[in-house]
Amino acid sequence: MERGNYREGIQLCNKALKKQPDFHVAKALKALAFERCGKLNEALQLCEEIQWAKPTDEPTLRTLSMVLKSAGKYEPMVKLYENASKVHPKNENLAIQWFMSLARKLDFKGQQSVALQLHKNFKKNSYMFWAIMSITLQGQNVPANQPNVLYQLAERMMSKMNTEGKVETIEELQLYLIILLGQKDRQADALGLLEGEIGVKTKAIENVELRYLRIQLLIQVGRWKDARDATMQVLKEINSDDWRTILQYFDTIFLPIQDTDLKTSENLAEARAFISELVKNEGKTPKRGPFLAQIELEKRVQEKIGDNKATVLDLLVAYFGKFGSKTCCFEDLSVYISNLDKEDALGFCKRLKETFGEKSETVKDIAIQINIARFERFIGLQSKLNSTEAMALVNKLWKLYEDALPFGKELEETERQYGDDYAIMASHILIDIHRETKSYVPLLNATFMLEHALSASKHNYQIKLVLIRIYELLGAFNCAAFIYNTMAIKHVQHDTMSHFITDRASSFGLFSEALSQLYSAHEIYHSNESETPEMIMQAYKYSTFSKMQEFIEFQSRLENSVQKMVADREMIRLEFMKEDSVKGAILWLQELEIVNLKYDAQFCESRIDNRDTTVMLNWNPKGSPSVEALTRAASQPGHVWLTLFTLVPRLLKHMAHLSPIDAEYENLVTALEKLIQSSVSENSSDHHSELTVEEARLAQIILQVSKAYQTLSIAIVAQNSNSPTKEDPAKTAATVKGHLAAAAALLKKRESVKSTGVLPWQTFHGLTSAIETVAYLNVANQCLTNLIATKANKKGVFKATSSAVQDFMVQCRQSLQAVQTDVVALRNVVKPDRIRNGLLYEICDGSSVDFVRSPSHQAHIEDKTLKIGASWMASLVNLQQEAESGML
Repeated sequence: MERGNYREGIQLCNKALKKQPDFHVAKALKALAFERCGKLNEALQLCEEIQWAKPTDEPTLRTLSMVLKSAGKYEPMVKLYENASKVHPKNENLAIQWFMSLARKLDFKGQQSVALQLHKNFKKNSYMFWAIMSITLQGQNVPANQPNVLYQLAERMMSKMNTEGKVETIEELQLYLIILLGQKDRQADALGLLEGEIGVKTKAIENVELRYLRIQLLIQVGRWKDARDATMQVLKEINSDDWRTILQYFDTIFLPIQDTDLKTSENLAEARAFISELVKNEGKTPKRGPFLAQIELEKRVQEKIGDNKATVLDLLVAYFGKFGSKTCCFEDLSVYISNLDKEDALGFCKRLKETFGEKSETVKDIAIQINIARFERFIGLQSKLNSTEAMALVNKLWKLYEDALPFGKELEETERQYGDDYAIMASHILIDIHRETKSYVPLLNATFMLEHALSASKHNYQIKLVLIRIYELLGAFNCAAFIYNTMAIKHVQHDTMSHFITDRASSFGLFSEALSQLYSAHEIYHSNESETPEMIMQAYKYSTFSKMQEFIEFQSRLENSVQKMVADREMIRLEFMKEDSVKGAILWLQELEIVNLKYDAQFCESRIDNRDTTVMLNWNPKGSPSVEALTRAASQPGHVWLTLFTLVPRLLKHMAHLSPIDAEYENLVTALEKLIQSSVSENSSDHHSELTVEEARLAQIILQVSKAYQTLSIAIVAQNSNSPTKEDPAKTAATVKGHLAAAAALLKKRESVKSTGVLPWQTFHGLTSAIETVAYLNVANQCLTNLIATKANKKGVFKATSSAVQDFMVQCRQSLQAVQTDVVALRNVVKPDRIRNGLLYEICDGSSVDFVRSPSHQAHIEDKTLKIGASWMASLVNLQQEAESGML
């Protein structure tokens, strides 16, 4: 087993069990071997058999725990260790494992009880702190408007431990502080604790976080001088670059006085002198903090009394003079530049140009020029360019990029080239041109330049992020996926970053490839279920109470992640689409678990959005959309999108079971109606709707078909029950026909695709949406047919309804035929020869981009264009197959 030879391990276990069928350890080891082989169901079945025997020996329990932990099954672990601990009450390890199994499933009340029992039996202080922590965690879930008796209980227990001298470590002190600060108006008590005997004993002042907390508490209780002295001590003696402490220092200056008194305030004069002293004390390698503090101080003064505008501008220019070659310079100053008026912002950039010119003779010069270019874009100097000026700037930036390449010849492969940001900024301008002209040639030019830059900076993730987004806009999912897969996304990044590749991944028609990306990204949620509970357990084991809340919050953020919900819904769509027959799709829907398919407002509002939308470099002017927002193929999926793609499978599942109409089904239909009413209509000019036109149309079509099913189902139930209120079959047929006619009319609204040489995302989204819609309709039509064909309705009562359904099925097939016609035409357009003679010619003929005109880059451009074409072809081939299978 330890060598990974699980098959042999299973054979050995079988031999042992043959001789001794009740040999629990052998059976547990066999379960472990099954789990390691990927046969989880078989492993859990064996575990269940052992659980009935209620084993109490530690080897069996330990082995079972390994299997159950892997499967995220914590409740059986709790019961196993609870039983074993009660059988052997003097076995400390069993009791500890009982507590830990409760900790894994966040059963705080159960933890409290077991921890107190541990303390009673084994008299160790750590167990009492476990109990107090468990009570505290319960207290955090008490509503704010209710008295928190749990915090009060935890405080009494902690006070007793402190009185008895049993609070001895920083972590135990922090637990005490968590309890106090979790209650209203207890800052003074928390401060007294920090400054008291226990704070001295644990050397709390040497802990960075507790030192910061003490100053914050001093400010909150109004001990301004003590707080000021503490911040000054930290900045003078420990770290002058501690920005949090610098901000605390300013709080002690500005909060105690009225704005009208600021000009004559001794505090202000003292602050200016103190910050100047910090600046003077910086040596040959100065830290940024004191210099930024000068700017921050004068900015606050300007905001309050407005008499030092020139001072702020001078400090900004001086800061750039000292740190302008650092990458962080833009991030440091942009918040201040954004507060300048237009004239001063232009003056700032003009002074930089006058001071530093345009020389790029050293690596430092290159970094300075890049920062100047960033600020020029940030203040809007690139926003009003006409197409000729914009293209000239693209060529200038690319020339600067190429001129910087020789300086990076000796760089390691993992390092970025010094001029990479020139290439990225050039791509940003090309994105602007695309947005302005609606032409896709600028985006193609951007991909050629960025791909070339990427060959010199193979690990520059900023280049890769822009490329991924541009490829998606160009409809080339395979190209985007290839770049994304080189980024080595790990751990929690799957939650924060995967939206770059998974959002509407189903829209490209490459269902298997999209599913692969979603499965890969989804691993973080599975590991969260198994690994984070272990982190919480370790926090108890080593009494790191300060980290406990972080681990629990981390687990909650992942468990309730918006991205997790989006990925779940997208996987359901793709798995449904992969079913190759209507019969298979109906069976798949019948087996679909809907326990987690929630859509109510409370559920949606409780989701946590961890998606990182700020990771992409962005130098766009303040108030304008970021590059990340501008390069989205469609609006980011949120609550409305989640609700739609939760309602669709739930409605279809109800139909698949041929279930009678109940309150749940009516609620689903009502929810879909409300969603359609509240979402932006097709004709609206509001481009910020979460749903695309195609998605909104899908919602309307599903609503009509759902109502048709509802009408027919109710009529059949009434007919079969001989109810006196049963509907006239002719009226039922008319109602059903009306709903299906409305759905058919919506189906016909899809516009035929016209190729302009490029097949953007919108093209594939329209084709895929049409195929997906008909796939849902095929299921709905079959369910309607099955309803009519039930034994009680063979007298032909609903013959007219059946005819309406058959007519609608013909219209669905016609819709797919139209898709097929479009796909066949597009396949001819994207053949390699057609691309060479068509799109490539259009790109290169008379191009204004120097990079594209260069003969040395023609092979590179052709290669990238053909790869984009190959991705288009792969999407079209798959869509054609899907359309054909949908007509069978």
